[in-house]
Amino acid sequence: MSKFARKSNTIFFTMKYLLIPYRPEPKQLPFFFAVEEYVAQNYTDDDYFFAWQVEPTVMLGRNQLIKNEVDTDYCKQNGIHIFRRKSGGGCVYADLGCIQFSYISFADNVNSAFKDYMQQVANLMKNIGIAAELSGRNDILVDGRKVSGSAFYRLKKRSVLHNTVLFDTRLEHLSKALTPSHEKLQSKGVASVTQRVVNIGDYTSLPLDGFINHARKYMCGDAIRTLNEKDMLAIAEIEKELASHDFVYGNNPKFTEVRRKRFADVGTLEARIELKNNRIVNLNLAGDYFLIGDQDRELLDHIRGADFSREAVSERLQNIELADIIRGLKPEQFLRLLFGRPPHVKKPDWLKIDLTSTEQSGQTAGILAKHHLNTICTSGLCPNRTECWAARTATLMIGGNICTRSCKFCNTLSGRPSKLDTDEPRRVAESVKALGLKYAVITSVDRDDLPDYGAEHWAETIRRIRIENPQTLIEVLIPDFMGRPELIAKVMAARPNVAGHNMETVRRLTPGVRSVAQYNRSLDVLCEITRSGVMSKTGFMVGLGETCEEVEQLMDDILATGCRRLTIGQYLQPTAKHLPVSEYVTPEQFVNYRKTALDKGFKFVESGPLVRSSYHAERAFEQVQQ
Repeated sequence: MSKFARKSNTIFFTMKYLLIPYRPEPKQLPFFFAVEEYVAQNYTDDDYFFAWQVEPTVMLGRNQLIKNEVDTDYCKQNGIHIFRRKSGGGCVYADLGCIQFSYISFADNVNSAFKDYMQQVANLMKNIGIAAELSGRNDILVDGRKVSGSAFYRLKKRSVLHNTVLFDTRLEHLSKALTPSHEKLQSKGVASVTQRVVNIGDYTSLPLDGFINHARKYMCGDAIRTLNEKDMLAIAEIEKELASHDFVYGNNPKFTEVRRKRFADVGTLEARIELKNNRIVNLNLAGDYFLIGDQDRELLDHIRGADFSREAVSERLQNIELADIIRGLKPEQFLRLLFGRPPHVKKPDWLKIDLTSTEQSGQTAGILAKHHLNTICTSGLCPNRTECWAARTATLMIGGNICTRSCKFCNTLSGRPSKLDTDEPRRVAESVKALGLKYAVITSVDRDDLPDYGAEHWAETIRRIRIENPQTLIEVLIPDFMGRPELIAKVMAARPNVAGHNMETVRRLTPGVRSVAQYNRSLDVLCEITRSGVMSKTGFMVGLGETCEEVEQLMDDILATGCRRLTIGQYLQPTAKHLPVSEYVTPEQFVNYRKTALDKGFKFVESGPLVRSSYHAERAFEQVQQ
């Protein structure tokens, strides 16, 4: 449970600031980590917070390899210590211009407590006019550059969280002492360490000591606890262990195999495996990841002794909650680390697709190009695009060609979109006229970068089509607009004939398949469409690893929204970077799904291997109208 509480602009502090008696010894890392560990083990009456500084030091995460992260020669030449902490996460440089915060908590829900704590650290910066924002797993950014990173470990029933705040740090030492992989820098969108970091001392007139005093008051008010002589003697014993050569440098275990992989939202994992007769004798993990459990006892001990095969290790993982040990890690990612991608599922004969252009499809493509329009037909690699273009139909995509989300099934480009093209609604309307469409289908990329997520652009596009093509029926396939009912209502007020929003997959698979989108939020969108009086529609894919029972539950959930039009199609992996196909569902099973859906109460169901959201959209509208 978080110990932070706020009412209006008042913070109620329920943790104590830890005062450490003066000691003449140099300010070195093992001492302060020993303080954390001792307090966590012995002072269990409250939550504690304290700030500290160290001499120039490189601090390794618990599972990192020195050779991968640190320029040891540079450190030796410049008097930079190398130590290791018990928490996971990445390698950090610190010096006397860098502030360390430690937070020792009762928190049971680690992820929630961690986020709450880091948000408070960001807030204390905002309180003195620094525009700090929480970012990703464990960073605080100012002007898009990192000023604070953090790490965590669990000890009995206590959680220890600590973070670094760059205040007046020697960034040239940071840049040269640390040697992160090119892969890691790429994942952060930078070419060097110094491109990514900045000192917050550049953003405030407060001196370093003044900032520490501000942090103490902000986080703890006047509540304190002072360590006594007995405490300091016990801390000194723990310090010896943390400063030992064995703890810092460790023993390099024997290994016959090395596997290394970086996963988004997890970090970099390196598995060192000792095999004998194809059996896992020993297994160790290193890397830049967020450790929140005991990886040896809770994970690796269960894997050791297993046959070195995907099936055997998968069986050992059945009752292990990986995400409770390594933050964000999924079983399929761990298996991919050890064994690579799953074996490719061969595409069956019934999925042979003829994409040969015809004269009619070429004409459609020409009209679309003339008006500089994007289509989901092309960006989504739709298997039916030749058939549809030959029939002078296409699903036009508005909002640009770059999506702010990065769903694992979709081939549309993702990243930072260009400025919204206000002339696009006119060009769309003219294209509909040039194509002679009686039934126009419009979709869009997600524009989470816009205040209204593109809702007004959507409404204007529908209005312009109506003006230019008064006889044309309009079907829209909308994003979720973050579930905001007023934005959905704005689009529906433009009165499209049909409004769709795809569920895409079953509840269990949604977090791994869709980016940002939420299962319940998508159901809410369908409810809002139905409530507006516009005919609603949705679709989903199969072949991602769902069960028949989960598909039927999805159908029931859709029906509960009032939606009665459904499309079901086979997931096809667009590129090697996307989710692999788990199964090619047979045409017979698609027939069964259609029958089940109709029996449940759907009025129209298009179900088949190559079916997509807008496939035979006009026919569906006519059938439901009858």
